[in-house]
Amino acid sequence: MTATDNRIRVAGTLLAAIIFAEVVALGVDGPFLATIAAAVELVGGLVILALLWPSTAFWRRFAVPLGLGLLAWAWIASPSWFAADPFGRHWSAPDLLPQASARFLGGLALMTAAAAIGWRRGGVRLTVDRWLLFGLVNIAIALAFRHYDPNAVWGIDKGDLRERFTGTFLNANSAACYFAVLAVLAAGRGFSLALDRSMSAPLIIHIVAPIALLGGIGACAITGSRTALLVMLIALALLAWQFGRLWLRRQRGAVRGLIVGAGIIGVLVVVFGLLGDATFDRVADIQGDWVERTELWNLYSRLVAAAPLGYGPGGLDDAALHGFASIHEAHIAWFVHSTHNIVLSLLITGGYPYLAIMALLVVALFFPYFRRAHRLREPVVVALVAALGMMVVCASTDVALDMPALASAAAVLAGLVWGRASRFVEEAAEDQAGMRLLTNASAGEPATSPSA
Repeated sequence: MTATDNRIRVAGTLLAAIIFAEVVALGVDGPFLATIAAAVELVGGLVILALLWPSTAFWRRFAVPLGLGLLAWAWIASPSWFAADPFGRHWSAPDLLPQASARFLGGLALMTAAAAIGWRRGGVRLTVDRWLLFGLVNIAIALAFRHYDPNAVWGIDKGDLRERFTGTFLNANSAACYFAVLAVLAAGRGFSLALDRSMSAPLIIHIVAPIALLGGIGACAITGSRTALLVMLIALALLAWQFGRLWLRRQRGAVRGLIVGAGIIGVLVVVFGLLGDATFDRVADIQGDWVERTELWNLYSRLVAAAPLGYGPGGLDDAALHGFASIHEAHIAWFVHSTHNIVLSLLITGGYPYLAIMALLVVALFFPYFRRAHRLREPVVVALVAALGMMVVCASTDVALDMPALASAAAVLAGLVWGRASRFVEEAAEDQAGMRLLTNASAGEPATSPSA
């Protein structure tokens, strides 16, 4: 093993450990924990970049996503830079701007570090391996909490969610999203192990991947989260359809049938054997919950229309308290501290400019994958994209990406996808240039000619 391999291994372990620590620490929900996490993210990101020391080619390609990220950060942080804001923003909680600014910079540091790891050969695979190991440790800790005191996490009462499994979070739906991501990443890693025998992996990873898959599915199921469970099963089915078929073609007919049957039965037993009455009762309440959710979205949409430049980080509560149009709205929303929709959350935070910048950032991060690296059919990379898609769906109806730990996890996953896809594009360009050199040389043209 070379020194470079060791640095990649250390960097991937550190990145996964940061996400694990945040998830274990209640998802670092709340200003105090989130500020500490932001400091750790900044230091950790800088350490990883120092370890890997990315090339000029990396920084040249990453300039657009990094620039957009810094622009989004500047939009959030800039009201505190002026005595009178030049854009006329009157945000509700200016005292929270330093903390929000630090959080954003921490997430940007993790995204950049993840991109640098993904840029290196084997970086994505090593990071996902560590993610799965830490994920199993997290499940073990969460189950221990549930056994010793099902009403609390780290001694903090879960309030209205006492009857539900919340992992190491205080919110069951956030925990479900995290466990769903774990299951999908485990499935992608499992398919990569099965399909690519040329890539050696430690024995422990062959053991951990299937356990993390079943553990993630089971943990997600017992949270009682309907959206996370549904999108997880859809994502797993799509991965099985794309990569499972390739693997099954290599098996004999009888063995193939046994594998398919055992797999379907196993998933059904894990899911439906763990759901319980609480989850089925929540499924029965979908219609009533949907009506209440749409009422919330109507309230927050009205708030957005009243402030196109947003209310600033932490401004939702104050804006809602001053914006209730009826006693009914106050009754259903006074205790809600999230829009339960990622688009509305961005609009409430920074208005339409912030939403536009963040949308451009997402496009820049995924452009290499969808535009040029669509031929990159590595199961782990596809699983990363599927996991991010799940997080967006969960954040469209719930609080997933309002949870700092999950927002940081999404930044890491996006950075890994960008890094691997951009490296694929870079290697393809280098191969193409090499082929042109060989072709020109064989045709008698000097290598320094304009066509070379």
